[in-house]
Amino acid sequence: MQQLVNNNLIHYEIIGTGVPVVFLHGLCLDLNSMKYQYEPAFTGKNYQRIYVDLPGMGKSQSFYDVQPSGDYLVELIIKFLDAIKINNFYLCGHSYGGYLSLGIAHKYSERVKGLFLTCPVVTANSNQRIIETHINIQKDGFEVPNNEYTEDFIGMNVMINEVSWQKYVTEVVPGLKNCDFKFIKNLQADNFYHYEFKNEHELKKWESDIPTFLLLGKHDQIVGFKEQVSMAHNFNRCDLLVLEQAGHNLPIDQPKMLENCIDYFFD
Repeated sequence: MQQLVNNNLIHYEIIGTGVPVVFLHGLCLDLNSMKYQYEPAFTGKNYQRIYVDLPGMGKSQSFYDVQPSGDYLVELIIKFLDAIKINNFYLCGHSYGGYLSLGIAHKYSERVKGLFLTCPVVTANSNQRIIETHINIQKDGFEVPNNEYTEDFIGMNVMINEVSWQKYVTEVVPGLKNCDFKFIKNLQADNFYHYEFKNEHELKKWESDIPTFLLLGKHDQIVGFKEQVSMAHNFNRCDLLVLEQAGHNLPIDQPKMLENCIDYFFD
């Protein structure tokens, strides 16, 4: 399905009925990354799942007439939800999708029923983040096939095995193939000036009663986990879990743990 918002087509999919849950994927990925990861846990539950392709990614249009920015994307997502008549909702976000989820919850807290975030960005400028050392844990003697995505897989995943490779090929590669990297470059231009929320400093100090689950990887070399742990103290109703054998691709490193946490939070 597609919805025209601010003269841009936003591609999305809706599965099921019930309480709305909006899924925002990570940078350079697409809605399939979230759909494949979350649907096994949500099947049979009374939730309406709304999977969204962010602009410039998946099947959603890029835009250049307006400078892409984090603040603009927050407003675009809210206008999209208004257009499809979604008022109150849960948010599930990964990485930059988690950052956008936090931005939406901060500005529109009366509409957000809960936050389920995996490895969320909390500092947009990657030069200023507290990050961790990436490691690889090879299982079952698995040898990664040699192709154009081998280096990225090894550089992003902690768990190196047949399951994680197949999940990477299914959930990550299609997004990378369809991403408009020119749009991403514009979004992150001027040393992340546009990528970063104008009120990021305020957001980090925001105290909230919104039910929240933070699922983090101890070996996340992209966003780390320490800033997120510190931020968790500001949430009065927050579950926090840091996984030892996981990095930034935590949903692929630990799919069963992800499913268990989804069951815990949404049941």
